[in-house]
Amino acid sequence: MFWFYVWLFFCFVFLWRVFEQFYRNKRVPNLSTRYVFITGCDTGFGNLVARSLDAKGVPVFAGCLTEESAMALRDVCSSRLKTVQLDVTNKESVQNALSTVKENLPENQGLWGLVNNAGIMPNFCPTEFLTVGDFETVSSVNLFGTISVTLVFLPLIRKERGRIVNVSSVVGRCGIPGCTDYSVSKAAVRMFSSCLRRELYRSGVKVHTIEPGGFATQITNMNRLQEAFLKSYKQTDDEVKSFYSVIVQKVYNNFKPSRHHTFFMNGNPRMVSDAMEHAILAAHPNSSYLVGNDARYVFRFLHLLPERIVDLLMAWPDPRGKESLPRIF
Repeated sequence: MFWFYVWLFFCFVFLWRVFEQFYRNKRVPNLSTRYVFITGCDTGFGNLVARSLDAKGVPVFAGCLTEESAMALRDVCSSRLKTVQLDVTNKESVQNALSTVKENLPENQGLWGLVNNAGIMPNFCPTEFLTVGDFETVSSVNLFGTISVTLVFLPLIRKERGRIVNVSSVVGRCGIPGCTDYSVSKAAVRMFSSCLRRELYRSGVKVHTIEPGGFATQITNMNRLQEAFLKSYKQTDDEVKSFYSVIVQKVYNNFKPSRHHTFFMNGNPRMVSDAMEHAILAAHPNSSYLVGNDARYVFRFLHLLPERIVDLLMAWPDPRGKESLPRIF
């Protein structure tokens, strides 16, 4: 009888996996009429998903910050893909992008998909190295750029009962030391998406979040992060320099890839563009996508732990206060 139940269990698991794959892989029909607008297509994830959707016959409007990047993208894509000059921090630029998209849409048709991918992470350092201006700079792109583009393009999305895909991050659900300004902006994007999804739940519009872990891109380049750290450090006053001197020395000497870094740093950015594509084209998309080994196996687990345990696991070893109270844990 025991082995019968074991066999029954494995049969159930097998059938469930088959059903899940069929359910997840089913796509919406008529891709040639599903117009999609993507921000941040100069490089990285946005560039990849724009090229991938274009190759599948999806008409794409690719928002690029520079004309050089736009030309490079047009050179490797079909005539279906239209590039749009876009600075998400500039209201006039966003309105001009809307006008361009409307001019190129068929009459009485809206957008099927909006992918808010544009984002920056200029700093990696303790919070005390930052200024309010640093927070404003990061949020102007990551958060307010996402909100601005969403509000302007939402009527076109509603027209098609389409999808909005916002790129957040795993650090938006679990704060990482050194990434405060970035984490704050991405946490806000995650909450913005949740609120909007519930507001539009019965309208037919779906809202999804992509939460990538660490990927080997320019934004996570070790040399760039080290330079950003030291640049921020040099701008602080003498008292802050003295307090953080130990950790700065460690960063300067030891800021290099390790075995742990290699494991958690996912090497294939197409995992992220595939998740974006699934959110846009799947008949039954997920509400959120945790992408990468670190996102699925580490941050998902950390998100379930008590905050005090996570603090203990993720806290920097330095700096230490001169007269710290004894730990009670």
